[in-house]
Amino acid sequence: MTSTDTVPLLELRGDAYARGFAHGRALAERIGRMIEVYGRYFARSEAAVFGVARHFQHVIAEFSREYAEEIEAVAEGAGVDPLWIFALNARSEFLSSMPAAECTALHFGGTPFLGQNWDWERSLEDLIVLARVTRPDGHRFLMMTEPGIIGKIGLNSAGIGVCFNFLPVAKPTNGVPVHVLLRAVLDSTSLAAARGAIERAGHGRSANVLVADRDGQRFDFEFAGDERFELPDNDEVLAHTNHYLGRDIVVLRELYENSSIRLARAAQLGRAHSQRSSEAMRSMLSDRDDPANSICQSYRPQMLLGDIGTVCSIVFDLAAGVMHFRRGNAPHAPFQIYRIDEN
Repeated sequence: MTSTDTVPLLELRGDAYARGFAHGRALAERIGRMIEVYGRYFARSEAAVFGVARHFQHVIAEFSREYAEEIEAVAEGAGVDPLWIFALNARSEFLSSMPAAECTALHFGGTPFLGQNWDWERSLEDLIVLARVTRPDGHRFLMMTEPGIIGKIGLNSAGIGVCFNFLPVAKPTNGVPVHVLLRAVLDSTSLAAARGAIERAGHGRSANVLVADRDGQRFDFEFAGDERFELPDNDEVLAHTNHYLGRDIVVLRELYENSSIRLARAAQLGRAHSQRSSEAMRSMLSDRDDPANSICQSYRPQMLLGDIGTVCSIVFDLAAGVMHFRRGNAPHAPFQIYRIDEN
């Protein structure tokens, strides 16, 4: 693991056990803090958390024995009970009914430019890491993730990138966790393979998953428990925030208002930017037009979650294999550049 001006960069290589153990050992202290943070969010006894985690342990192993092995190795490396790491990887499913206004995702149609603001609780800003992963077959991916979680927002050596938004829903979410599904996308070598992984995972989560490739092709799926919707691709700039677009699913008024304002602002900015570039996307993700409902959100109290705001901003150039990354929500702070190749 190397240090940067923004976040640690973790280099992971080898098979599932080697990757997981190295992940857990390098991030053991951060994983302990993750367990404290999400233990509070889950608001259940450890025994109750473990009861739910056992279900997801089985679900993940059925979907991919390799991913289950990697999660177990993370736990071994960190010296924690594996059920806590299964719980972290299913943290969105534990919290699926919680009202959270967070994240703005963007893609410029016909271009390799994909990105998002990842908005979440303030304490996560000091915990997030970047991971560059090399599999034994040479396939590589670079992602931003939370310690202990094996899949999140990233791009890979096949020119595939993935972003996601949390979508609260009052339905059971007992399927393959969205973070495990994001990992399956990062392991995919084509857009068709990524679509196939999503279809194989079935329903059972609440999220929006936006996938694009280096040629500018894309698809976008919303999940609402027992339903899944593919959004029509009818606009040059595809944007998504934190309410459902494929169905009229009720969310809290305050959340819907915030999410709708950010979505409308993204559409407005998309029309205003004639140039489709990573620079234009970085500018859009830095927008503070409406301080109370901005795309780049400063931290502010939100119900039971604590202080919510933009933890980091990420823009991918999928053709060049480059991630532009900025920690925090200072709109004029520079982005750092990371490459999927080490050199």
